[in-house]
Amino acid sequence: MGYPLNPETIVLKNEYYPKGLREIDIWNYYIKNKRFLLDETKGHDLMFYILVRENTPVIRRRTADKAYIRLDNKNYEELITGRTLSIHKAMGLYENFGIIDIDIDPSDGFAWAKKVTLETYDYVIDKIPIVRKASIRYTGKTSFHITCDFGRNLKIESIQFLLEKFFKESPLSKAYTIGGRRKAGVPNLDLNRNVFRANHIALHSLSTIGLKCMEVPYRDVIKFDKHRAVI
Repeated sequence: MGYPLNPETIVLKNEYYPKGLREIDIWNYYIKNKRFLLDETKGHDLMFYILVRENTPVIRRRTADKAYIRLDNKNYEELITGRTLSIHKAMGLYENFGIIDIDIDPSDGFAWAKKVTLETYDYVIDKIPIVRKASIRYTGKTSFHITCDFGRNLKIESIQFLLEKFFKESPLSKAYTIGGRRKAGVPNLDLNRNVFRANHIALHSLSTIGLKCMEVPYRDVIKFDKHRAVI
């Protein structure tokens, strides 16, 4: 593992990478962002999406010695390869943050995801007092996560319970489902990332379609274009 054995091999091809993403492209991206990913994933077990052939990832949660994957400065360039497409991190028993997954049916379009994200963010900042601050992250696919910083560790089940309680008592519950299932025309605020060992995409990781998970300032959400997340 480590530096690609076949650096010019194309491992991902789609509308964002019509000429293909090579092993060396993925490797270079993750080496360039090593410091950010180590900071983002510190203290968390991880799940990797590994490309075994073009456009075909498999999930890997453990190392060769059966331990859960964790990255550090020493093993980073051994575990990361040119086929390590996406890195997701697992929730612990206690966390100082929670995730609101803006779950939109793809048929409703990206503009709708942006609108719901901003409405939800406004409610979080204005009406949920346990949230110290929040940020918006493009997930690298069709929608966004809102990351809520509590400023202190809470039990992960308490995070899910409290967020669900606030949202179900909010005006948003009249237009959205809360912790339910998405369907066309009805956004869902998915809180199921806030469960022990549940995984979510790590900030600065590539998604399974090769786009960056990246923070998007509130003022830029409406005009955000997915091509900004191409590497």
